[in-house]
Amino acid sequence: MNPEETLQKIKALAEEGLDPYVNAYRYEVTAKAEELKAKFSYLQPGEETEHRVSVAGRLWHVRRHGGITFMDLRDESGRIQLVVRRDIAERSERLSRTLKFLDKGDIVGAKGRVIRTKTGEISVLAEEIEILSIAWRPIPFHEFGVKDPEQRYRERYLDIMLNSRVRGAIVGLYKVEREMRRILDEKGFIEVHTPKLQPIYGGALAKPFVTKINALDRTVYLSIAPETYLKRLVVAGLFKVYEIAVSFRNEDIDATHYPEFVQLEAYQAFADWEDMMSLGEELIAEAVRALYGSYRVEREDGTVLDFSRPWPRVNMVEAIEEALKTRVRDMSREELEELAGRLGVEARDPRAGKIMEKIFEKVAMPRLRNPTFVTMFPRDISPLARPSRQDPRFAERFELYIAGLEVANGYSELNNPVLQYYFFKEEEELRKALEAESHPMDRDYVRALEYGLPPTGGIGIGLYRLMMAITGLPSIKDVIPFTITSPENIELVSESLQELAHRYL
Repeated sequence: MNPEETLQKIKALAEEGLDPYVNAYRYEVTAKAEELKAKFSYLQPGEETEHRVSVAGRLWHVRRHGGITFMDLRDESGRIQLVVRRDIAERSERLSRTLKFLDKGDIVGAKGRVIRTKTGEISVLAEEIEILSIAWRPIPFHEFGVKDPEQRYRERYLDIMLNSRVRGAIVGLYKVEREMRRILDEKGFIEVHTPKLQPIYGGALAKPFVTKINALDRTVYLSIAPETYLKRLVVAGLFKVYEIAVSFRNEDIDATHYPEFVQLEAYQAFADWEDMMSLGEELIAEAVRALYGSYRVEREDGTVLDFSRPWPRVNMVEAIEEALKTRVRDMSREELEELAGRLGVEARDPRAGKIMEKIFEKVAMPRLRNPTFVTMFPRDISPLARPSRQDPRFAERFELYIAGLEVANGYSELNNPVLQYYFFKEEEELRKALEAESHPMDRDYVRALEYGLPPTGGIGIGLYRLMMAITGLPSIKDVIPFTITSPENIELVSESLQELAHRYL
C-alpha cells in the first residue's frame, strides 16, 4: 500500500471498530502451525474435527474463490491455512466486516476448528478473525524474497521474514548453543561472563575497538576474546569454565569476517589439546545431530558434510607438503618467503610461522571439506600455547576446518609464567617493529599465572562460522541477525501520516 491507501484503510478500520492499535493489546494463542499439521495428520481429505484452536501470525497470501476465502498464515513454527466459508461469515457480522480488510502482510489471530480440506490441506476453519496489526509497507511475497543485496542487510527483519535459509540459520544457531550448553553443563562446566570492557585486550592476535570509561578517565578495549579471563578463573579454582561470548575485532568485513561475532570458549584443568579436540568433536557433532537428526548434513549446494566421529587430524606442515608435493618443514624464513612469492601469498611478516600459515591457507585449507583438525601450528604465532613435546618449534595448537572455513582454535594452554612473559615480550617487540597482529603485554595475566595455573586445555568455536559451514550460506552476514550498513536516508510512511497520531493519544 502507498501512504494514501494506508491512511484510508486505517480510517475505515476505525469506522468499523476494527482498528488494531485501539483494540488489540494481546491475543491468546493455543496452537502452532506445525504442531497442528503433525497432530492432525491422520485426517482424511474433507474430514472435519470439533477441536477448536486459536492461532496467530502474518498473512502470507489471501485468495478469494467464490464464497470461500483461503489465507496462508505463518507463525514462528511454519505455515497453516485459514479457511473462511461463506455460511460461517454470513452468521458473523464482525467476521464479514473483517474479511473486507484482510490483506497479505497483516498480522491476525484466528479461532476455529481443525479440518483437512478436500484438496488435502490441514487447515483452521476460521469462525473468528481479529486484525492485530497491519503492514504499512508492501512486503515482497514472492519466490526470491528480497532481491536487492543491499536491502537484505539494511532491512534485516524483512530478509529474515522472507528468506527461510537465513531464518533457519538464525534459529539453528540458538539450537546449537542450547545443545552445547547441555553437554558442557552435564560435564560439570560452569558458564561465566567475562568483561567486555578490558584494560588490556588479549586472547587472540587481532586489532581491538578502543573506547573510554569517563568515570575513570581511562582508555579500555572491547573484548577480542574471553580467553585470559577464563584462565584466570581456572587459576582461581574453577577448573571447568566456559562462555558463549560476544567478541569484537576491529578488522575487515568480508564473506567470513565481521567485527562483532559470537564464540564459545571452554577451558578444562588437568587436560591438554587432545582432550579439547575430543570435546570439540562432541560439542559440534552432537549439536549437528540435535539440529538435523543425523551426523550427515546435505547443504543447499547439494554437498554432504559428515560429522561422524572421530575426525581426521592433519599436521599443518604435512598438509602443505601434500598439497605442493614439496618438502617445507625445514625451510628457512627466506625460503618460505620465496615460496610464498611464487604462490602469490603476501609474506611481509617477520615470523616464519606466519608465512607458513598463509601458505597453508592458500594451498591446503580449501581442500578440507569434512571436519578436520589441523595440528602443530608454528610456535612463533601461538604465544598463549605450550610448545610441542615433540618439537618446540611448534605449539600444541590445533584449528578445526569445515568446508574450507576455520571454525575452531585450541591448544594446550601455556601455564609457565616465565615463558609467558618471554613470549609477550616477543610480541611487544614485534608490534614496535611493524604494524602486525600481536598480543599485548598483560602483566596482570602473568601475575595470575604466578599463583599457579594447572595443566589446562582450551578451545574456542566460532559459532557464526560454524553455521556458515553447516548451512552453506555464502556470507557470515547471512547468519548474523543484524549487521551495520552504510548510512542511508530513510523515508518513513509514518512521517507522512502524522495526522493519525492524535487518534492514539
